[in-house]
Amino acid sequence: MVLERVSTGIPKLDRILGGGFIRGKTYLITGETGVGKTILTLQFLLEGLRNGERVAYVSLDERVQGVLDGALTLGWDLWSYYRMGLLYPFEIRIFSEDLRKYGKSSRAYIDTIIKMTNGGHVSRIVLDPISAMAFGALEEFAVREYIREIILFLEEKIGATTVLTCDIPSGSTRLSRFGYEEFLSSGVIVLGLRNVGGRLVRTLMVRKMRWSPADMTVYTFEIMSKRGIVMGPPLSALESGQQPFSVQQEQTEEGYPDEFDVRPP
Repeated sequence: MVLERVSTGIPKLDRILGGGFIRGKTYLITGETGVGKTILTLQFLLEGLRNGERVAYVSLDERVQGVLDGALTLGWDLWSYYRMGLLYPFEIRIFSEDLRKYGKSSRAYIDTIIKMTNGGHVSRIVLDPISAMAFGALEEFAVREYIREIILFLEEKIGATTVLTCDIPSGSTRLSRFGYEEFLSSGVIVLGLRNVGGRLVRTLMVRKMRWSPADMTVYTFEIMSKRGIVMGPPLSALESGQQPFSVQQEQTEEGYPDEFDVRPP
């Protein structure tokens, strides 16, 4: 049986992953603040939109209007896809004090996504960032179970290819906020920053890719207008002076549940 693949929207990253994401599975994009996680997820959604797919962007932290307006600075007009009915952007606020005191129904969370996406007929979903789901919750086990159930329900009830983002503290060696998300995900991509010759360089590494012959080299990348994330040479080539500080240009073709505060743009 050949597993069906879904493009990330970044040709070189697809090759690094062994052909892209596996359709219907869940992937984690992790890294400290400001490394490009949201841009990578929007690029993933944009690839689907350009192919006529219906996709969902669920913001768990930032105002979704700010995200879509921010995409305009890269030359990506996601608002047009929203008006066409292909993009479902909305916010879900999950308050940690409620999770700590009363718990929340993970099924209700998925039901909310299904309602907000016209019956769950979407092929790609982004949850950004999943680490905002339970800041301050006292019982870590309850948080882990909550996230586990949400990931399982997303795959079983909706069947979309899902990308989660997770913020980790600067300098941390952890792959996720709660230490559990990476085990539930079919793949983990780590974004970071490295100081090379006095200059901060963005890096990308595939830490895990289930059922895929992934390349686990640490690569560099840049964020470019209209193109988003563009992959560069391996970090080792920059550190050894074998490559200049520039990316390698690629040829491309170019009524809700009470416990949630849900807001469309």
